Amino acid sequence: MDIFWRLILAHFVADFTFQTNHIANWKRESRWGMVVHVLTHPVTYVAFTWPYLSMPWVQTRWFHLDGWVCIGFLALFHWLEDEWRVWSIQKTGSPDSTKFFLWDQVVHIAMLLAFSPAQSNAQPETWVFVALCAVLLAHFTSVLIYFLENDVWGRSEVLEKRKYHYIGERFIGAGLFLLPGAWFLLALGWLGWIFFVHYRRAQERTWINLVVGNGAVVFLGLLTRGLLS
Repeated sequence: MDIFWRLILAHFVADFTFQTNHIANWKRESRWGMVVHVLTHPVTYVAFTWPYLSMPWVQTRWFHLDGWVCIGFLALFHWLEDEWRVWSIQKTGSPDSTKFFLWDQVVHIAMLLAFSPAQSNAQPETWVFVALCAVLLAHFTSVLIYFLENDVWGRSEVLEKRKYHYIGERFIGAGLFLLPGAWFLLALGWLGWIFFVHYRRAQERTWINLVVGNGAVVFLGLLTRGLLS
């Protein structure tokens, strides 16, 4: 069964691709915003694990939980974790930092692992892996850059200004790693061009954007090429 990796993909799609800037702000200001965000998760989980929903996912000596019940628990725990994060930031003054952001993701992934069948944690299906790399390259990397820039300079414009321009650049760069022939030279040339444009135009992006964005291109590009070769 491929349940765990499908849940991982569904989580990143719901938590990043479907969570727009508007919804991210709305969930911090309104209960309805939180409801809309949290509900995207079980809907996406169901869509991605549909063939397995009637199967037992968690089996113990005392009880068995099928996919529907596990997704219900995952939605509940996702809501609790997000409510706690918002409460910590607004009521206790905890900084909305990179560390907090990454910790939040660790907690969510741990819950996915807890409610997945033990035998579903092997290598993911090819299409799931490629789709997951695409989401990580696009929206996860953008959000990570946002938090890192906020930590260093107290502000970031990566999610407002030229967001999709940078995502497009990363997709082109990573796509070059998948080409036959002289793919390495093409990818190296593209990365060199990005650095050249950055300095030629008076550093149009931050060094964090430049390093993290292109680091993601190289890492995920090579990872995807290795899997598909």
